[in-house]
Amino acid sequence: MRVAVQKFKSGERYVFLLGDNGLPDFWVTHFVTQKLRMNHAATSIEQYLKSIKHLKVWEKINGRNLLDEIYNGSVPSRDDIKEIKEHCAYQAKALINRPASNVVDMGQFYLSRGDDKPTVGKSQYISRIAHIAEFLHFIGQERVKHLPTAAALFDALDNMKKRLKSDMPKGRLKKGSLDKSGISDDAFQDFLNVARPDSQHNPFKNPVIKFRNYLIVQTFYETGFRCSELLALRISDIGTDIDQPTLSVVRRHDSKEDPRLKEPTAKTLGREVAISKELRDLLNTYIKVHRNNTKVAKTHPFIFVSHKEKNGHYQSGQPLIQRTINHLFNTIKSVNPERFWGISPHFPRHYFNDQLSARIDEVKQAVLEEVKRLEQQGLHQAAKQYARENTITEQRELEIRAALNGHSSLESGRIYLTRTAKKQAHEIRQKMQATLTHKAERGGYVS
Repeated sequence: MRVAVQKFKSGERYVFLLGDNGLPDFWVTHFVTQKLRMNHAATSIEQYLKSIKHLKVWEKINGRNLLDEIYNGSVPSRDDIKEIKEHCAYQAKALINRPASNVVDMGQFYLSRGDDKPTVGKSQYISRIAHIAEFLHFIGQERVKHLPTAAALFDALDNMKKRLKSDMPKGRLKKGSLDKSGISDDAFQDFLNVARPDSQHNPFKNPVIKFRNYLIVQTFYETGFRCSELLALRISDIGTDIDQPTLSVVRRHDSKEDPRLKEPTAKTLGREVAISKELRDLLNTYIKVHRNNTKVAKTHPFIFVSHKEKNGHYQSGQPLIQRTINHLFNTIKSVNPERFWGISPHFPRHYFNDQLSARIDEVKQAVLEEVKRLEQQGLHQAAKQYARENTITEQRELEIRAALNGHSSLESGRIYLTRTAKKQAHEIRQKMQATLTHKAERGGYVS
């Protein structure tokens, strides 16, 4: 089994789960068409299908076909649900190819019996269970809706879905996720300096690739874009205002012009983000001087392209893919792994929000000082009105973050408030340690 993506003439990316015979699974395709296609991007549908593929592996291990069983009136039991949940906790690599046997063939996979079975993170586990519950519930109802016992089976399927989704671990953080709030601003500034084309530490050799990579890193730095948003940037997204240059994030799902099967799409809302005039001018230079020298680049509108001949569709002039951005960051990190350890393509988004926090704190402090000045002059009513009109509350801060980050929900910005608080707590603790009068001394305690 494998998940495959097909691009239609309309530009739509349609995701299939192909069986061992190379043909699309009928009921999975029906689920995608009827349930997912209208409301989910191809990347989200792909995650659904990977979860369903994991369920199919469980069926092979146990010699089961849950949809056929549901049609015959047998909905997964409590024990079945418990086993499926346990199965969903394991990574795919924990399922080893079963050796060929002339005696019994219970499927192509079995669960490794080693003590160290690799598990998925909490977020992926919850998503898997949710995807599987939705698939079994929807297709189960589709299969039995014309049976005389449909009403009773609908109730049983409702209970199955509730049991599958019950007792889920709380919270959104992935298991083992790293807290990168300890990465200093100086470390990121050093990373940016290494990315400069004229840096003696720049690890790239081709001068055009050096220039392109620097623009990518600088764009991340100035905008706080997600990687998919940067990869989807088009020439027309560069603002034309001479004095106030911008880059625009535009939601364009299922684009005909995008030759990439895995189309990078904006996860957040569309928006205009201010950039420096210097970056605007350098982007235009890159487009006119370097990008236009590649024939393939003239067939699509995307800004950043490949400049190295590669096999297949990754030839010179093709729009970049996520793997190239990951390679860019990993190559720069290799210059100083200890100092740059936590800097990924998503890190500049956190840095952008840290800088936003600093600017908001400055505004808050300026408001307090102005209110204090007005009160000292006896203008108490004016002081109250000024505070009411200019104070940045937590609600207002979340609104500012939503506007700049493209969040559809204000709560999406709360994670950056938490990260900033941790960083401030770390800085305060360091200042506290510097003022301690009783220092630890080596003395005669260690030989």
